[in-house]
Amino acid sequence: MISTGTRRKLTERSETEQEVKGMQRMLAKAEQKIRNLQNKIADQQREIRDRRAQAKREENVIAERNELKAEIADLRNENKELTRANREHVERNEALQAEKERLKAEVRARKSNSLSAGANLGGILQSSVT
Repeated sequence: MISTGTRRKLTERSETEQEVKGMQRMLAKAEQKIRNLQNKIADQQREIRDRRAQAKREENVIAERNELKAEIADLRNENKELTRANREHVERNEALQAEKERLKAEVRARKSNSLSAGANLGGILQSSVT
């Protein structure tokens, strides 16, 4: 037969072992929670990095868009200036063409007048020779 003291020691040892096992289970659960939280933190940090990178890309796109808008405005102004200069050149060219045609007509008129005068003079000379 087992004495009462020995039984008590066995019971105490059994209770202590159960407490230890319970604490180990609690510790394992706590460690699992910690790992889960660490994984969550890592995921959130990854998401933060991704969002920062996306925000940076969007900032770059916005900056490029603004640069392109400014370049488009400059090109529009340059186009207006070139169109104005082209109109001036066309007007000047048309004026020069008109002046050229006027001078050609004047030269033709002089030639026909001098030919007429030459023919008249030739006729006068022939009649005086005869």
